[in-house]
Amino acid sequence: MTIPGLSALVTLGVAATGHVLRWGPAAAELFGRTDAEVRGRDLCDAVFAGEHREAFGAAVARAAAGTPSVTLLPVRLPGGAVVPVEFRCEPVTEATGEVTVGISALPHRDSPPGEDPLPEEPDQAVFGIGATLDLRQTARELADALVSRLCYGAGVYLLERLLVDDHLPSHEDGGSRVVVRRMALSVADGTQPEWSSAFPADEVIAFPADTPVARSMTTGRPVVFTALDSTTFGRFVHRLSIRPRINDALNYDGFLTVPLIARGNVLGFAILARRSGDRPFGVAEGGLARRIADHAAVCMDNGRLYDRERRTSKTLQRSLLPVALKTPPGMRIAHRYLPAGQTSRIGGDWYDAIPLPGGNVGLVVGDAMGHGTAAALVMGQLRTAVRILARLGLPPAELLGHLDEIAQELTTAQFATCVYALCDPGRRLLTIARAGHVPPLIAAADGSSEIIDLPPGLPLGVGEASYEALELHVPEDGTLILCTDGLIESRTRDMDAGLEELRSLLPGASPDIEGTCDAIVKHLHAGESSDDATLLLARLEPAEPPR
Repeated sequence: MTIPGLSALVTLGVAATGHVLRWGPAAAELFGRTDAEVRGRDLCDAVFAGEHREAFGAAVARAAAGTPSVTLLPVRLPGGAVVPVEFRCEPVTEATGEVTVGISALPHRDSPPGEDPLPEEPDQAVFGIGATLDLRQTARELADALVSRLCYGAGVYLLERLLVDDHLPSHEDGGSRVVVRRMALSVADGTQPEWSSAFPADEVIAFPADTPVARSMTTGRPVVFTALDSTTFGRFVHRLSIRPRINDALNYDGFLTVPLIARGNVLGFAILARRSGDRPFGVAEGGLARRIADHAAVCMDNGRLYDRERRTSKTLQRSLLPVALKTPPGMRIAHRYLPAGQTSRIGGDWYDAIPLPGGNVGLVVGDAMGHGTAAALVMGQLRTAVRILARLGLPPAELLGHLDEIAQELTTAQFATCVYALCDPGRRLLTIARAGHVPPLIAAADGSSEIIDLPPGLPLGVGEASYEALELHVPEDGTLILCTDGLIESRTRDMDAGLEELRSLLPGASPDIEGTCDAIVKHLHAGESSDDATLLLARLEPAEPPR
C-alpha cells in the first residue's frame, strides 16, 4: 500500500541574500508557486508577501555564516489557510566552493481523521540528526530516531553506486534491480549484537525492481507492506535460524519503507519493522517517518557534496604540488607540506624550486587564500605562472607584478600571497621580493638568525600593486627559511610571536637539514590547526676549494 499525501517536508535552496536558487515540485505544491514564479526572487517576497523579513533574513544569515537554525513562521497556503511552517536553515557548500543555504520546510498539520494523533514532536526528536557531515553517523542517527519513535527495528540503506562512483539517479530512473549497501541497523531491545552479526553494516544487497523498497524509491513515496519478498525472507530464514534470540522476526508482519530523497535525487531508503501483534503502520506514522527521513536525506546529501569537494580538492592539490624538489648544485633543500587538521579544509599553499639558466634557482612559497577546490585551482594556476615567468628571466619584483596581473584575471577571483627568491649559489647572492606574504628569514652557521626587512607588498590579485626587491649576500653555510602563515600563526599565537618562536628553533649549521625541518614543523604545527602549512629551507653550501 502506498500512503498518499505524505510529502510533508519540502526542501529548497536560497543564496545568502535570500534569493531562491532551488525550488522543486514539492515546494511548488506546498506554497502554490511554480519554479518560474519564484526562482531568482527574494523568498520573503515570493512566499511571505513581504512579511517575516527580519526573522527569516536572520535565520538565513546565521546559516550562511555556518550556524543551522530553526524558525517557526505562519504561512498562508493555497486555499487561504494559515499554517505554522517550521523552516530549518542549514549551510550548504556548493561544488564551486560558494556557501548557500538549504531549507527544510515542514508544515504543522493535524493527524488524519480516525487516527490517534501523534504526540507533538519536539525539534530535538525530529531534527536531532545530521549534526556531522559523516554519512555513516547520520545513517545511525536516522535508524535510532526511527526506532525511538515508530518501530521495533530500522535499517538504513544507500545506493551502492552513490558510494562507489557518486552517481545519483533521479527517483524516476528504473532498472531490473536496486543495489544498496546497509549503512546502519537499530533495534529497540538488547539484541543489537545478534542483529548486527546477522545483518552487518556495509553488506551490499540487490533488491528486485518489484519489491516494496524498490517501488518506494521509484515512486518517491512511503510504502506499507505485510510480508518480505521471497529473496529477503530466504535471507532471514538462513541467518535467523541459528540465532534463537531473534528468530521471532520470521513472523513479523508490519513493515514501512520510506525513500531517502534530497534535491530530487534518490539516495536510498529506510525500512521500519514492527513485531507480530503490534498495530499496523498508519498514515500519520508514515508521515512522521517520511518527515524524519527527508531531513536525514538532506543531511546525508550535504555530507556527500562536502566529501566530494574534499576528495576533488585533495586530488587536485596532490596533482599540482611537486612530489620532490630537485636539489640544484651548491644548495641543499628541505621542505614540508602539512594539510589542515580538519581534513575537509583543503588549503591553497604551494612551493617550488625552479632550476634556471646560469646555475641560478628560483625559490617560491605561496598561499592562495581560502579553502577547497577554488583555492586549489588558484594555487595550481599561480604555481604554473611562476614557473613560466621565472624561466623568462624576470627579476623577483617584476615577476610578482606580472603575477598580480594574472591573479586579477582568474575567474575564481581570490587573493594570494607569495614570496619569490632568486638565488645565485655561486656568488652567494639572493634577490627576494614578497607580495603580502610572511617575511623570510636567514639563519647563519653560528646559530644567529634575522627576519629579512623586506617591503611587504600587496597580496596578488588586489591590483595596482608595486613590489620592491632586496638583494643580499648569504653568509657561508647560511639557510634561507620560507614558510606560510599556517605554520607560525594559531588561535593563541600571532605572526610576530610565531616568527620569534621559529627563530628559536633554528640550530645554526646543523648538517641535518631534514631533521631541522622535522623539528620545526613538529613544534609549530599542531594537528588540530585549521590551516595548511608549508616550510621550505634552502642552505647554500660552502664553495668547494679549487683542485
